[in-house]
Amino acid sequence: MYSGLISTRLEIGSNADLAELAKTWAQSNSQSKSDPSLKAFYKEFRKVVEAADVVLEVLDARDPLGSRCFEMEQAVLASGSNKKLILLLNKIDLVPRENILKWLKYLRNEFPTVPFKASTQTQKHNLSCKHLQLLGGSSHSLEKSSVCLGSELLMKLLGNYCCSTGIQTSITVGVVGLPNVGKSSVINSLKRDRVCTVGSVPGITRSLQEIQLDRHIKLLDCPGIVMTDSSSSDLSVSLRNCIKVDSMSDVISPVEAILRRCDSNTLILQYTIPDYSTTEEFLSHLARRYGKLKKGGVPDIDAAAKKILHDWNSGAIKYFTHPPEEQTLPAHISAEIVHEWSKAFDISGVKEEEDKLLTELMEKMEIGTTS
Repeated sequence: MYSGLISTRLEIGSNADLAELAKTWAQSNSQSKSDPSLKAFYKEFRKVVEAADVVLEVLDARDPLGSRCFEMEQAVLASGSNKKLILLLNKIDLVPRENILKWLKYLRNEFPTVPFKASTQTQKHNLSCKHLQLLGGSSHSLEKSSVCLGSELLMKLLGNYCCSTGIQTSITVGVVGLPNVGKSSVINSLKRDRVCTVGSVPGITRSLQEIQLDRHIKLLDCPGIVMTDSSSSDLSVSLRNCIKVDSMSDVISPVEAILRRCDSNTLILQYTIPDYSTTEEFLSHLARRYGKLKKGGVPDIDAAAKKILHDWNSGAIKYFTHPPEEQTLPAHISAEIVHEWSKAFDISGVKEEEDKLLTELMEKMEIGTTS
């Protein structure tokens, strides 16, 4: 796929617009005053975009739009005409297969998109990868699997880009995204070694990390950047796991939002608690169930709420969102970009291959159930 490539440093295009965008975000971010490290995050993000030929934006498959950062995409597009962006739909094991397919169709109308499941194996070396065709099976079987899915499709997209653009050198791929979408886990899976620290707490990656995937591809792991302005609510930010639970001033409101998103019967069965009608009643049941009590046996509502938020962030609470019925291109994306980039990465060819794999697998599953 990459035969003939030689290792060399790539030329970086103009970054004046990128610098201005980063400066604006750093000044307007609603958390910048309380968290000085955010300015450092913006600086590291700028380095990644400047150095990358292709930027990989990692999204959470459970809520792709909620974990997507349009300002980040705008920065990539503003940094130079030669920069390209791929959306990576991570954590596909946490949502139904039909939902994955709908999101792939929706997102591919804007940018090249790859479904992915990062490896959850705990050893340091030789992390396993499987073919994407397992996507045709049930999400339950995927969830139990600790191996990586989707790496071959991603590598094929990168290979298509090299061929279509005539690149005869190595390429640099920047990995960006909001906190806790799984950037470091994705890199570890591609490298097949635990080269990046991972965790469900936002802010694990604190500085830019360079990882040589092979002699042709270098990955840049960027810290998770919370690009929010003063109009963004703490509720929306916390539900994306962009704020550490222990530093949140209000832990009840996010739980209320979680209960609105999740099926009550599912939560009752998951936590083995009685039926409830209010958030306070739910948290009271949960506090008693897990022994989170104050003096006199009074349920510790805040402690129970923090448990729910931790479970939400780690993926223990099952949920997923649906793509909008109607799609309008964001302001920073033009029809020309969609067409040009789809052609550069040969999305139609990859999509046809993926559809073929899914069709064959579903046919085998039907044969298995009828035999």
